[in-house]
Amino acid sequence: MKNISVRVYIGILFSAIGLVSLFLSQQALISATWLSFGNGLILSDLRFNGVDEHGNVYTKPIPRARIYAAIFLIVLAVLLLFLQAYIDFVGTGAAK
Repeated sequence: MKNISVRVYIGILFSAIGLVSLFLSQQALISATWLSFGNGLILSDLRFNGVDEHGNVYTKPIPRARIYAAIFLIVLAVLLLFLQAYIDFVGTGAAK
């Protein structure tokens, strides 16, 4: 548990908020925003341990594909947030 950072805990919190908001409010877009951002934070900083041939425990580096997936999820969360703001703005009639 010592390899779990604050970013991973925040990602777990955001993912839990997204899941609960999906079940309670039935608003898929805002839930997807929470889940995307939370999962992006988890992917960007979760580290695993490995054992080398001498029996020493070391922390494995984060694979490049996981970093790219995390960046994609965080950018997707921002785009979904802008889409939700646009839909709310147009839906209220404030754009007229």
